[in-house]
Amino acid sequence: MTVRLYDEDHYLREFDAKVTAVNGNHVELDKTAFYAESGGQSGDTGTLIDENVVYTKYIDERHVHVMENEPSFKVGETVHGVIDWDRRYRIMKLHSASHMMEYFLWKHFGYMKRTGSNVDDKKDRADYLHEERLDPAMLKKVETDTNNFLVEGYPVSITVDSEGIRTWRCGPVEMHCAGTHVKNSDEIGLIQLKRKNPGRGEERVETSLKE
Repeated sequence: MTVRLYDEDHYLREFDAKVTAVNGNHVELDKTAFYAESGGQSGDTGTLIDENVVYTKYIDERHVHVMENEPSFKVGETVHGVIDWDRRYRIMKLHSASHMMEYFLWKHFGYMKRTGSNVDDKKDRADYLHEERLDPAMLKKVETDTNNFLVEGYPVSITVDSEGIRTWRCGPVEMHCAGTHVKNSDEIGLIQLKRKNPGRGEERVETSLKE
Protein backbone atom coordinates (compact mmCIF):
# COMPACT_ATOMS: atom_id res chain seq x y z
CA MET A 1 0.00 0.00 0.00
CA THR A 2 1.45 3.34 -1.08
CA VAL A 3 1.39 6.09 1.56
CA ARG A 4 -0.20 9.19 0.03
CA LEU A 5 1.95 12.06 1.27
CA TYR A 6 -0.35 14.62 -0.35
CA ASP A 7 -3.12 13.68 2.08
CA GLU A 8 -1.13 15.47 4.79
CA ASP A 9 0.50 18.19 2.68
CA HIS A 10 -1.04 19.39 -0.58
CA TYR A 11 1.95 21.69 -1.11
CA LEU A 12 4.64 18.99 -0.93
CA ARG A 13 6.62 19.19 -4.18
CA GLU A 14 9.57 16.82 -3.63
CA PHE A 15 10.12 13.61 -1.70
CA ASP A 16 12.26 10.48 -1.47
CA ALA A 17 10.74 7.01 -1.66
CA LYS A 18 11.63 3.36 -2.17
CA VAL A 19 10.62 1.56 -5.37
CA THR A 20 8.33 -1.37 -4.53
CA ALA A 21 7.37 -2.54 -8.04
CA VAL A 22 8.35 -2.00 -11.68
CA ASN A 23 6.21 -3.45 -14.47
CA GLY A 24 7.34 -2.10 -17.83
CA ASN A 25 6.87 1.65 -17.55
CA HIS A 26 4.61 1.35 -14.49
CA VAL A 27 6.28 2.16 -11.17
CA GLU A 28 5.01 1.80 -7.61
CA LEU A 29 6.55 3.42 -4.53
CA ASP A 30 6.22 2.93 -0.78
CA LYS A 31 5.10 6.58 -0.53
CA THR A 32 4.40 9.39 -2.96
CA ALA A 33 3.38 13.02 -3.41
CA PHE A 34 2.01 12.25 -6.90
CA TYR A 35 -1.79 12.46 -6.86
CA ALA A 36 -3.38 9.51 -8.68
CA GLU A 37 -6.41 10.28 -10.85
CA SER A 38 -9.56 9.91 -8.77
CA GLY A 39 -12.71 11.79 -7.85
CA GLY A 40 -12.60 13.66 -11.15
CA GLN A 41 -9.15 15.16 -10.49
CA SER A 42 -6.41 14.46 -13.04
CA GLY A 43 -3.29 12.59 -11.96
CA ASP A 44 0.03 14.32 -11.44
CA THR A 45 3.03 14.46 -13.74
CA GLY A 46 6.68 15.16 -12.93
CA THR A 47 9.92 13.21 -12.55
CA LEU A 48 11.48 10.35 -10.62
CA ILE A 49 15.26 10.96 -10.56
CA ASP A 50 14.93 13.08 -13.72
CA GLU A 51 12.94 10.42 -15.61
CA ASN A 52 9.54 11.66 -16.73
CA VAL A 53 6.30 10.62 -15.04
CA VAL A 54 3.62 11.29 -17.67
CA TYR A 55 0.62 10.42 -15.48
CA THR A 56 -0.41 8.88 -12.16
CA LYS A 57 -3.44 6.63 -11.76
CA TYR A 58 -4.90 3.67 -9.89
CA ILE A 59 -4.73 0.24 -11.51
CA ASP A 60 -6.47 -2.49 -9.52
CA GLU A 61 -6.28 -0.20 -6.47
CA ARG A 62 -2.50 0.15 -6.89
CA HIS A 63 -0.99 3.65 -7.01
CA VAL A 64 0.85 3.61 -10.35
CA HIS A 65 3.30 6.17 -11.74
CA VAL A 66 3.25 5.89 -15.53
CA MET A 67 6.73 6.63 -16.86
CA GLU A 68 7.51 7.99 -20.32
CA ASN A 69 9.92 5.07 -20.79
CA GLU A 70 10.92 1.98 -18.84
CA PRO A 71 12.87 3.33 -15.86
CA SER A 72 16.57 2.78 -15.22
CA PHE A 73 16.01 2.20 -11.49
CA LYS A 74 15.07 -1.12 -9.91
CA VAL A 75 12.91 -2.43 -7.07
CA GLY A 76 14.46 -1.62 -3.70
CA GLU A 77 16.24 1.52 -4.87
CA THR A 78 15.48 4.96 -3.45
CA VAL A 79 14.31 7.61 -5.90
CA HIS A 80 13.77 11.36 -5.63
CA GLY A 81 10.38 12.49 -6.88
CA VAL A 82 9.45 15.97 -8.08
CA ILE A 83 5.92 16.80 -9.16
CA ASP A 84 5.17 19.34 -11.90
CA TRP A 85 4.19 22.02 -9.42
CA ASP A 86 2.92 24.63 -11.89
CA ARG A 87 0.47 22.09 -13.29
CA ARG A 88 -0.57 20.75 -9.87
CA TYR A 89 -1.06 24.22 -8.40
CA ARG A 90 -3.37 25.21 -11.26
CA ILE A 91 -5.37 22.03 -10.64
CA MET A 92 -5.59 22.87 -6.94
CA LYS A 93 -6.85 26.37 -7.72
CA LEU A 94 -9.46 25.10 -10.17
CA HIS A 95 -10.59 22.28 -7.89
CA SER A 96 -11.15 24.64 -4.96
CA ALA A 97 -12.81 27.22 -7.23
CA SER A 98 -15.21 24.59 -8.59
CA HIS A 99 -16.59 23.89 -5.10
CA MET A 100 -17.11 27.59 -4.48
CA MET A 101 -18.71 28.05 -7.90
CA GLU A 102 -21.13 25.20 -7.24
CA TYR A 103 -22.25 26.83 -3.99
CA PHE A 104 -23.30 29.98 -5.85
CA LEU A 105 -24.67 27.99 -8.79
CA TRP A 106 -27.09 26.22 -6.46
CA LYS A 107 -27.84 29.50 -4.70
CA HIS A 108 -29.03 31.11 -7.95
CA PHE A 109 -30.47 28.13 -9.86
CA GLY A 110 -31.49 25.82 -7.02
CA TYR A 111 -30.04 22.40 -6.33
CA MET A 112 -29.01 20.43 -9.42
CA LYS A 113 -27.64 16.91 -9.19
CA ARG A 114 -24.05 16.72 -10.41
CA THR A 115 -23.66 13.77 -12.81
CA GLY A 116 -19.97 14.07 -13.58
CA SER A 117 -16.90 16.23 -13.18
CA ASN A 118 -13.28 16.49 -14.24
CA VAL A 119 -10.56 18.95 -13.36
CA ASP A 120 -7.13 19.33 -14.95
CA ASP A 121 -4.76 22.27 -15.29
CA LYS A 122 -6.86 23.88 -18.05
CA LYS A 123 -10.39 23.88 -16.61
CA ASP A 124 -12.93 22.24 -14.36
CA ARG A 125 -15.94 20.63 -16.02
CA ALA A 126 -19.11 19.90 -14.04
CA ASP A 127 -22.26 18.33 -15.52
CA TYR A 128 -25.69 18.71 -13.91
CA LEU A 129 -29.17 17.33 -14.47
CA HIS A 130 -31.18 20.32 -15.66
CA GLU A 131 -33.93 20.39 -18.27
CA GLU A 132 -33.70 24.08 -19.14
CA ARG A 133 -30.80 26.04 -20.59
CA LEU A 134 -28.88 27.90 -17.89
CA ASP A 135 -29.75 31.57 -18.19
CA PRO A 136 -26.60 33.48 -19.30
CA ALA A 137 -27.36 36.54 -17.15
CA MET A 138 -27.89 34.38 -14.07
CA LEU A 139 -24.71 32.40 -14.79
CA LYS A 140 -22.84 35.71 -14.97
CA LYS A 141 -24.13 36.48 -11.47
CA VAL A 142 -22.75 33.14 -10.33
CA GLU A 143 -19.37 34.10 -11.78
CA THR A 144 -19.45 37.55 -10.13
CA ASP A 145 -20.50 36.19 -6.73
CA THR A 146 -17.82 33.50 -6.89
CA ASN A 147 -15.11 36.02 -7.74
CA ASN A 148 -16.22 38.36 -4.96
CA PHE A 149 -16.03 35.43 -2.56
CA LEU A 150 -12.58 34.35 -3.76
CA VAL A 151 -10.89 37.71 -3.25
CA GLU A 152 -12.23 38.04 0.30
CA GLY A 153 -9.65 35.47 1.38
CA TYR A 154 -11.47 32.65 3.16
CA PRO A 155 -9.21 29.96 4.67
CA VAL A 156 -9.70 26.37 3.54
CA SER A 157 -9.78 23.51 6.03
CA ILE A 158 -9.96 19.74 5.59
CA THR A 159 -10.99 17.34 8.33
CA VAL A 160 -11.02 13.54 8.40
CA ASP A 161 -13.59 11.59 10.41
CA SER A 162 -13.20 8.21 12.10
CA GLU A 163 -14.18 6.43 8.86
CA GLY A 164 -11.58 8.28 6.81
CA ILE A 165 -14.08 10.57 5.07
CA ARG A 166 -12.44 13.87 4.18
CA THR A 167 -14.55 17.04 4.40
CA TRP A 168 -13.48 20.24 2.64
CA ARG A 169 -14.66 23.60 4.05
CA CYS A 170 -14.28 27.22 3.00
CA GLY A 171 -16.52 29.84 4.58
CA PRO A 172 -20.12 28.58 4.22
CA VAL A 173 -19.12 26.00 1.58
CA GLU A 174 -18.71 22.39 2.67
CA MET A 175 -18.49 19.05 0.87
CA HIS A 176 -16.79 15.66 0.93
CA CYS A 177 -13.63 15.71 -1.19
CA ALA A 178 -10.33 13.81 -1.19
CA GLY A 179 -8.60 15.99 -3.80
CA THR A 180 -5.84 18.56 -3.39
CA HIS A 181 -6.71 22.19 -2.64
CA VAL A 182 -5.32 25.66 -1.92
CA LYS A 183 -5.08 26.96 1.65
CA ASN A 184 -6.99 30.18 1.04
CA SER A 185 -9.52 31.34 -1.54
CA ASP A 186 -7.45 34.43 -2.42
CA GLU A 187 -4.73 32.21 -3.93
CA ILE A 188 -7.04 31.39 -6.82
CA GLY A 189 -7.41 34.82 -8.39
CA LEU A 190 -10.45 35.31 -10.63
CA ILE A 191 -12.37 32.69 -12.60
CA GLN A 192 -14.62 32.72 -15.64
CA LEU A 193 -17.54 30.44 -16.42
CA LYS A 194 -18.77 28.97 -19.68
CA ARG A 195 -22.01 27.09 -20.24
CA LYS A 196 -22.20 24.05 -22.54
CA ASN A 197 -24.82 21.42 -23.32
CA PRO A 198 -23.40 17.86 -23.10
CA GLY A 199 -26.73 16.22 -23.91
CA ARG A 200 -30.47 16.31 -23.46
CA GLY A 201 -31.52 17.09 -19.90
CA GLU A 202 -28.03 18.12 -18.83
CA GLU A 203 -26.11 21.36 -18.53
CA ARG A 204 -22.34 21.76 -18.26
CA VAL A 205 -20.47 24.53 -16.47
CA GLU A 206 -16.77 24.97 -17.25
CA THR A 207 -14.61 26.94 -14.83
CA SER A 208 -11.27 28.36 -15.94
CA LEU A 209 -8.77 30.76 -14.39
CA LYS A 210 -8.96 34.32 -15.66
CA GLU A 211 -5.45 35.09 -16.88
